[in-house]
Amino acid sequence: MDSGFWTSQNALLGNQFAVDTVSNNIANINTVGFKSSTTNFQDILYQTISGGSASTNPIQVGLGAQIASNSLNFSQGSIQPTNIATNLAINGNGFFILQHGPASNPNYYFTRAGNFSFDGSGNLVDPNGNFVVGWLSSPSSTGTGFSLNTNPQTGVPTSAVSPINISGFQKVPATASTYIKMQANLDSSNTVNEYSPASDTSVNFNVLFDSNGDSLNIQDGDSFQISYDGGKTWHTYEYLSPNSTTTPLSGAETFTSIADLLNKMQNDLPQGATLSFTNGQFVISNPQSATSNINIQVRPTNQDPSFTDAPDNQKLDTVMQALNQIIPPGQSASTQTFNVATHTINAFFYDSTGQKHNLNITFTKIAPNQWSWQATLPNNDGSVQNGSGIINFDSNGGLATNTQSPTITITSLTNGAPNVNLLLNFWNTNNGTYQGNQFTGITQFALNSNTTFLTQDGSPSGVLQSVYFNNNGDLIGSYTNGNSYTLAKVAIANFTNPQGLSQIGSNLYQITANTDTPQNIASKAYIGVAGQGPRGTIVPSSLEQSNVDLGTQLTNMIVYERSFQANSKSIQTIDQMIQTAIQLKQ
Repeated sequence: MDSGFWTSQNALLGNQFAVDTVSNNIANINTVGFKSSTTNFQDILYQTISGGSASTNPIQVGLGAQIASNSLNFSQGSIQPTNIATNLAINGNGFFILQHGPASNPNYYFTRAGNFSFDGSGNLVDPNGNFVVGWLSSPSSTGTGFSLNTNPQTGVPTSAVSPINISGFQKVPATASTYIKMQANLDSSNTVNEYSPASDTSVNFNVLFDSNGDSLNIQDGDSFQISYDGGKTWHTYEYLSPNSTTTPLSGAETFTSIADLLNKMQNDLPQGATLSFTNGQFVISNPQSATSNINIQVRPTNQDPSFTDAPDNQKLDTVMQALNQIIPPGQSASTQTFNVATHTINAFFYDSTGQKHNLNITFTKIAPNQWSWQATLPNNDGSVQNGSGIINFDSNGGLATNTQSPTITITSLTNGAPNVNLLLNFWNTNNGTYQGNQFTGITQFALNSNTTFLTQDGSPSGVLQSVYFNNNGDLIGSYTNGNSYTLAKVAIANFTNPQGLSQIGSNLYQITANTDTPQNIASKAYIGVAGQGPRGTIVPSSLEQSNVDLGTQLTNMIVYERSFQANSKSIQTIDQMIQTAIQLKQ
């Protein structure tokens, strides 16, 4: 009979333990990253009164209940945004790793509570001062900030884990530019918004514009006549494009480029007179020493009785007829302005000291589907070597596939910085060459000239301004020079049996022999990165809340309390039975 005392006593102890567990759960309902526990019972070894036989069942009586386990519930807690850059939450499996003790013999703890901050030494720590473990970046081999080398298959950094510390990332040195990537369109329309007076005399006449930006639309056979002696002698000048099959007018002097017409007109001027091309204008000057005026007359060729059927380009006539005047000695006369389509990309670069320099890259249309380019320093703070060239387009407006992005050299910088070699990446590709698409960089469409993308890789020195984490657990540093770099990556642990972790307080867990295999524990194979395998992802600027369900806990408390109360009644009943048995002897 007295065994009933011990049976009920075991039940009382078990239910008391269960109530303690529930109380602990409720007490931590607001604890960051807390995981609730559930008490599980099992019955105790049975006393056998009679063993079973072929025709009878065994007769046994149990000795009560005992605690089988107190299981941790690792279900996901709700994630609450905090707007604090160093707060982290794990959405899914895994634990943050904390280091306690010296780096030579670290003792690792694990937690789901990501309420981290930086201490005075730049260490990322939990509220107890334990160091958050991860991987640190190294200075980039190219000198451009910092980089973190990772295994391409697993995404795990190749360096050893260590406490995350940002004290070595407070500054980044200046970096000289090595390229300028650009994306722009050069207008192929007959009316353009960007144009300027022609200066390159090699320009083909059929790409010239008037002072309104309208194309002169010069075609093969377009011509005009000039007399330098008041109409006594007429000279016919006729435009023919390269490889033209048009038969020239009888006696006409043909030209293609501005230089061609300059040479022809200079040869026809009266002795002593000079011809120049200045600010897009043909200028005829009568020297001061001349003894007579130069009487210039200009007319369309079809006004000559010999060429009544000659084609007439009125726009070309209008530009040239500004010469139609008498030029006294010491005076000059000029045509209207011949303009060319242009577009200037206003770029910049940095030298190795971090000094910023402006660089203008001006494109000028010199022939159909052909533009020249020239790079200049508008502030005259250096010299440009190899700073000009020509690019060609196909009939669809795409850059010719054999185009090579040029490299220019900036020398004699006034601040004493060394020379800078700059790749002008006309293709806007990774290596500045054609990559199967003619329209990635510079194009020639019938749209206004404009620059849609421009970047370069240099930067001045910078000071760390702020940090933040991304979903991969990367710690990103933003610097005052406008650049951002990955400074570190937080490590995430995952175990075969997280139930085998031991709780040591302060939201911390510790490995036990039942947490994982000895091999994984010894090799630290449980360490990985967010999103790798079964590991969850990082939710930055957030905290995981306790997963305690208050309703469930209150219900369990009532159940355990009633069970405790019922078992106490068992003891009272057994006591009364013993008292009755004693009275039988009286």
